[in-house]
Amino acid sequence: MTLPGWIYIGIFVHVIIALVFISSLLYYHYKSNTVAVQIATKIDKYLKEFGYDAAPFLPEWYNKLSTIVKLDYPPNTVCVVVLSNADMFDKTLPCYISEHDPELKKGTDCVDLCTKHYMTKAVEELFPGEDVDIIYDWELQTNSRLPKINMSTAGHAAGQAFYNRPEEISTPTWEQTKKMFGCSISPKYSGWFGYRAVLVFKNHQDDTIQYLPPHDAVETQEQKTKLMECINGDWKDPAWRDIVYTDKRYSVEQLDYFNTLPADRIPKVKVLMDTYNEGDESKKEL
Repeated sequence: MTLPGWIYIGIFVHVIIALVFISSLLYYHYKSNTVAVQIATKIDKYLKEFGYDAAPFLPEWYNKLSTIVKLDYPPNTVCVVVLSNADMFDKTLPCYISEHDPELKKGTDCVDLCTKHYMTKAVEELFPGEDVDIIYDWELQTNSRLPKINMSTAGHAAGQAFYNRPEEISTPTWEQTKKMFGCSISPKYSGWFGYRAVLVFKNHQDDTIQYLPPHDAVETQEQKTKLMECINGDWKDPAWRDIVYTDKRYSVEQLDYFNTLPADRIPKVKVLMDTYNEGDESKKEL
């Protein structure tokens, strides 16, 4: 029996659609499973329980966004930026101090020490023998007071959080001569996070990963203006951190710690450790 011609046409069209759909899935899988994505995913999974998030980017993307501080690596070198969320301070930091510095004798910022410990541990355990540069958020260039990397730009390049800048405001409410700073807002954490480190995998390149711009959660000019006013006013006021809703906010103790000058933070840490040790004793009694 001969089928009508329109049926053959219909079958042919459906086959073409199916092939295009399968091809697009394979293409997406290929593009989303690149060297950079694989490395960043391993790091992210490893650090997740300690309150850190990781995402990949390339120096090429970063250098197009950064006007002053550049990354001096081949453009397709695999880089991973790491941020800390609320869990790092509330859950990981007390454990780290209890194990590595219970007497608080090391003197420097314990958050930096904690971050350095886990970044080094991740690289050593996941990528033994690899040539990896770790750049921390507190590091400055040797011959200037500039940072080694602009963490907000790195996070923007990696798609973790949108870097809002005062230049984006069409009608500023402040004097043009006033020095204004930008800030990063995450669709997941709003302003309740901090960039901690960038890992540069010097022997790994990625020519297939595609740049995806971060989601701009601060959608209107009115919101952006308010954000700029808040962050450049009293930055200790957490109002700017709540510009986007999130249920992952800093505890009162954590906010108090970060609002305190580094030289005055040891008493805050002692209070944190007293609470942690009391909880530990309660568990032993149970």
